[in-house]
Amino acid sequence: MLFDDRLRDLLSAAQSIAIVGAKDRPGSPVEHVGRYLLEAGYRIFPVHPVRREVWGLPAFRSLGELPASPDVVCLFRAPQYCPEHAREVLTLTRLPLLFWMQEGIRSPEAGQIMADAGVPVVEDMCMETVHRRLFPSSSRCFSCRRCGHCCSGRGGIVVGPRDLLRLADFFRMSAEEFLERHTENMRGKTMLKTGQDGFCAFFSSDSGCTVHVVRPDVCRAWPYFRGNLVDHVSYALAREDCPGISSNCVHPVFAREGFAYLNAHKLLARDSAREGHALVVHEDELPPAPEAPAYTGEYSA
Repeated sequence: MLFDDRLRDLLSAAQSIAIVGAKDRPGSPVEHVGRYLLEAGYRIFPVHPVRREVWGLPAFRSLGELPASPDVVCLFRAPQYCPEHAREVLTLTRLPLLFWMQEGIRSPEAGQIMADAGVPVVEDMCMETVHRRLFPSSSRCFSCRRCGHCCSGRGGIVVGPRDLLRLADFFRMSAEEFLERHTENMRGKTMLKTGQDGFCAFFSSDSGCTVHVVRPDVCRAWPYFRGNLVDHVSYALAREDCPGISSNCVHPVFAREGFAYLNAHKLLARDSAREGHALVVHEDELPPAPEAPAYTGEYSA
């Protein structure tokens, strides 16, 4: 049995989850859990032998067809099929951080296969329920309203090396093709193109960000940009423009919460020549720490 501290560490480190048995049938447990994990910021690989698309994402017939080894394998399958999937996991180029059997699913055989390979196993537990318990909503300064304010303006969305790989893979095209079709060079950096309406080309007024699950790091980071974290005037302007920023949150609290968020989700950048300068932040640049406790690391955007 994994203790909460260990589970919290593993789920924090994980960035991608393969959901075996994925389907977007309204009201089904897998539909509810899958959408929750998407909103929590994980990259989701739906796995289903027949369906071609689930939750607007391309579905794969098996774990072996995934474009990358997932950090977590989550099973919505009857117990008798779990050993087969455990053996399939052993063929991946990289073993997952977790092998998770959803609530109501137990397989000692599958668990033993994974344990022998050194992969931690969870049985008969709902990942959404556990995630909500381990990462309770505690952000005091920001809650994304999906208003699209941060999606407008040409030249604001930098595409870094990690972003390029995610986006190209999402569209199933080469990095070179994605760069040619969807980006432009501005001030020496690669930026997403904008449409005639002045919004990011991937923003829809009806459905919001159409690449939300693989959006660039600068999009994931807003409003915790360097300027807003280190300069109280910049923060005040951002607070006026962004309805998701609490009007009651003072700058030192916002700065510490934001830095913890960037650090927890591995969004801090070092290469300002290729990555967004807004993500290059050092802790010693922040205002003095407030007496109130800082942000603890749940995904709010």
